[in-house]
Amino acid sequence: MLTINGINTTTKINVQSKKWAIVNIDYINSNNPLLGTSLKVEKGKSEGYYTSVLYMQPANKVATATLCAGAALAGCEKACLIGSGMLGMTTGQSAATRRTIIFLLDPDRFFGMLKKEIEAKYRKHGAKLAIRLNGTADIDFTDFIASMPHIRFYDYTKIYARILKNTLSNYDLTYSGSAFSAKTIAMTARAVSAGHRVAIAFNTGEKAGEFKMPVDIADFDTTDLRFTDSNVLGGLKYKGGNRQSRLDNMDVANFFFSLKTYSNLQNIIARG
Repeated sequence: MLTINGINTTTKINVQSKKWAIVNIDYINSNNPLLGTSLKVEKGKSEGYYTSVLYMQPANKVATATLCAGAALAGCEKACLIGSGMLGMTTGQSAATRRTIIFLLDPDRFFGMLKKEIEAKYRKHGAKLAIRLNGTADIDFTDFIASMPHIRFYDYTKIYARILKNTLSNYDLTYSGSAFSAKTIAMTARAVSAGHRVAIAFNTGEKAGEFKMPVDIADFDTTDLRFTDSNVLGGLKYKGGNRQSRLDNMDVANFFFSLKTYSNLQNIIARG
């Protein structure tokens, strides 16, 4: 269990998070579960799968050392999923902060709790259970995943090297592409051309006055069950925000693809 002294003396979380942790120390030390869900992952039940997701605070929102090593390059910190839907509400933010603090300051407890929760879900759902540990972070959980070979894990990652190095049969990874710069578009094209499954998010909610996602791309919004997909290029709509903010940022360097940057991506892929 964490103590106020331990929180005050650590260098692993920032000052604002220390203040929050001291006020909420009883909540941090509670037995509340680590794993959660979302409307999108709940859609997997229609395919017979039961998914649980670990949502933590991304990048350096709590941690002093980033938990999303590819975020700065990809330009995705501002538009992170953590600010949308239920995760954007006070309870969702508090839960994500609690999980992140436990992960950073009490890893033995964190992984013990996590393993216990996963095993309980496996006893209930068996092979139809799927666990996503990087719901809103991009952490290398390889050792933990390797310790549970009977559990199906999957993630999205912006770290291309992690895709290349993954050899675990129980861990499925999808590369998360970015339109933030010419470099990230080229990296996205490289992943597609190499035959990896790639997800790209579009700067549209497909509301009135907004563009529709291209028809030549798989729809990754139907479910979150990426491990059931072939290695294809798939699209996701913008989660959160509003139509006007999306329109205002259409020609600004952006993690999200517009029709123009998607065309650039397709041209690079075509050129090989």
